[in-house]
Amino acid sequence: QVIPDINVEVVRVSAGAEKAKAAGYVRSPLVAYAEPDYIAYALEGPNDPDLTKQWGLNNTGQVYKDGQAGTMDADIDAPEAWLITTGNPNVKIAILDSGIDQDHEDLVGKVVDNVNFTDGGTVDDLYGHGTHVAGIAAAATHNGVGVAGVGYNSGLLNVKVLNDQGSGYYSWIANGIVWAADHGAKVINMSLGASVKSRTLENAVNYAWNKGVVLACAGGNSGNPSSTYPAAYRNCIAVAATDANDRKASWSSYGSKWMDVAAPGVDIFSTFPNHPYVIGKSLDYDYGSGTSMATPHVAGLAALVWSTPYGTSNQSVRNRIESTADSIAGTGTYWIHGRINACKAVGGNCK
Repeated sequence: QVIPDINVEVVRVSAGAEKAKAAGYVRSPLVAYAEPDYIAYALEGPNDPDLTKQWGLNNTGQVYKDGQAGTMDADIDAPEAWLITTGNPNVKIAILDSGIDQDHEDLVGKVVDNVNFTDGGTVDDLYGHGTHVAGIAAAATHNGVGVAGVGYNSGLLNVKVLNDQGSGYYSWIANGIVWAADHGAKVINMSLGASVKSRTLENAVNYAWNKGVVLACAGGNSGNPSSTYPAAYRNCIAVAATDANDRKASWSSYGSKWMDVAAPGVDIFSTFPNHPYVIGKSLDYDYGSGTSMATPHVAGLAALVWSTPYGTSNQSVRNRIESTADSIAGTGTYWIHGRINACKAVGGNCK
């Protein structure tokens, strides 16, 4: 086959031999140049109408809320990462929280299993926190409604360990961790915590880690370096929160020895229940702030990395997330590795 006017001949060679054949052709004085027939991909972006409010995914300096604008590229470079992978339905993210709205337009069909370890009577989210977290991690994307989720082709496990007032016993959480690990979770998100250590909780974390699970855990909202658990356990990725200008949120806990990474956590637009709930923000969608919101950015990214050649083990996924984080102000002081960069983590060509 010849491409007219530019004098290019397309030659069929054996699969896998493209580079070697091109190198051979270029040695001929009759050939001006030779190169593989590379593959391009459609660059159509997600059509979710509220994506511009999600500065944490893509920050162009746009106004994202009430006249507030951020700093260009103070984000996790999610659209660039999605050119490499949008996740895999077989990679399940367990949301250990207050439940997930069962029929939200941006989450319906995403939840592949439900379990309730609390004293509440339903797996549904009557508090509001779990639905918001789930949307950040893996809301349905490119569906013409609402928001985008970081690891949006991943499946969700709704593991209710916080009751309808937003609290839960350590035993509920430990049960949830073990259940998630035994039911195929590759990632566990825990946007929860307390200041007291527990061997039961640590043993559950270690059990899940030894089963090959990546655990993303909220670092806490104390505004000081005191440890939060389970985040401070060795086998959790502890997550601090940043704002739209890549600064540590004033209320975010921090620590150069135990806080692993940072992620967007201020004014994060995501799903909320489509029915009345305790937190009482808007139905369907609204903003939320906290290391609770930063953590599912990391969980969603872990799901993306699992879907690449870098995802050979939970240790390799964790290493990839931490080693590719951007060294923003506060790195080495407030957190160890930096603010996560999804594009770099999945092997994309990005800054």
